Amino acid sequence: MSKVYVIGATGGIGNQLVKILLSRGVLTTVLVRDPSKAAGLFGESENLTVVQGDYADNEAFKQSIVGHERLFLLVRDFYSMAAIKRNFAQIAYASGVKQIVDVSSGTVNGAWREHHISTMHYASEEAIFNLPDRGSYVTLRPTQFFSNHFFADHQTVKFKNAIFGSANPNSRVPWISPTDIAELAANVLTEPIEKHGDMVYHMTSEVLSGNDRAKILSRVLGKDVKYVQISAEEQYKAYVEHVHVPHSVAYGFVDASLKDFEVNHALSIVLHRPPQSLEPWLELNKDKF
Repeated sequence: MSKVYVIGATGGIGNQLVKILLSRGVLTTVLVRDPSKAAGLFGESENLTVVQGDYADNEAFKQSIVGHERLFLLVRDFYSMAAIKRNFAQIAYASGVKQIVDVSSGTVNGAWREHHISTMHYASEEAIFNLPDRGSYVTLRPTQFFSNHFFADHQTVKFKNAIFGSANPNSRVPWISPTDIAELAANVLTEPIEKHGDMVYHMTSEVLSGNDRAKILSRVLGKDVKYVQISAEEQYKAYVEHVHVPHSVAYGFVDASLKDFEVNHALSIVLHRPPQSLEPWLELNKDKF
């Protein structure tokens, strides 16, 4: 079985991916800033190699990527994402990597340069796709993560019995479970490279309004939770002051139009199971609300 290298291993998606790979007996290498954090997440495993480094540490990556055939790439950087991803991909392909699985965003399906979030992901995809003599490049395009509820909703539900947003209460937007993203990545990384080739997998499992989510939260938590519509200015301020994202990202979150997304009914083919819906995800995480 091919060795898999994971960049972005300690985040909500990456840490689930690593655990899935290890459970399948896959030799896995992770590049992390803090090895102690990796140890806390993954424990000891003879199949796990931990490399200390970061986005700027080319030498650590160059030395440790040799011998791997697969690379998982998830980069959290609001300004230099395309350059960082291109650099990792170029080094990886030159070192013998045959497949890269990249977490992009469903927002790239929108108009060109529609907002900062879509632009940085589009530029990243283009930078890797256009590399000369590259190997397979599989792109995952998830929409909003269920775990985005941890931006603030878990706190407002806990203390105010409400979730807040500037969208119309009945406007439906797309969602996906981080577990589904991790599991699809694991499947692609452990199945024949030629099967997935240069596939793009769009990832939306549910399309829900604010009122829909409030009803689901009410059922799961056994209390009445409401969706409260606030102004765009109030939501923007919450992203900047409490989620601590820059203006370009906060504006993109508030202004993004996500009404044209539909559920991707074929996801079960590549997940090898039905995708997770919001209600069971909340059941697993209700202690945080």
